[in-house]
Amino acid sequence: MEKTRTFTFQNEILRKLIHLSSSAFPLLYYFFLTREQMLWLLVSATSGMIAGELLRRYFTFFKNLYLKYLGSVTRDYELASKWTGATFMMIGMLLTVYLFEREAAIPAILFLTIGDPAAALIGRKYGTQKYFDKSLEGSLAFYLSAAAVILILTDFSWGGLFVALAAAVIEFLPLGLDDNLLIPVLSGYLLHILI
Repeated sequence: MEKTRTFTFQNEILRKLIHLSSSAFPLLYYFFLTREQMLWLLVSATSGMIAGELLRRYFTFFKNLYLKYLGSVTRDYELASKWTGATFMMIGMLLTVYLFEREAAIPAILFLTIGDPAAALIGRKYGTQKYFDKSLEGSLAFYLSAAAVILILTDFSWGGLFVALAAAVIEFLPLGLDDNLLIPVLSGYLLHILI
């Protein structure tokens, strides 16, 4: 059995910078790509991520290569028994773009790519009120980030701010499925019906 590693705040910063860089996908969709083009891009990226997960899991050479370059930003439980959050994020983005129109899909994905890093970094650095291995301070950072996305990308609506709050709750609660999948899909659905 492999030794448990210490996941430092610097590791968390690097991990969340990668997470934040995924904002390129919804921004490409907002400024340049049609829905069909975005779906092709996400199908390709998601397929690559799944292939990488399978190679990492079943071939020692690829596992060692992964550990060398990305091991420092991967949590122990991801290495041991499940796919990485990045793969769930790609699947979540793909499902969100496939299921919902761009007006709902783009903010929903940005909730994840901006709000989740804000929650993790603020929560880890300043969080004092902790529940479910999360902090209220981190959840507030998530909500403020998601609310900013709503205010910037949509016409003001209380429904949009409610969805931002719902997304923060989804990120906070231990719902059993990876929040990188749940946040964009459930937020996209709520945005679809409320704004």
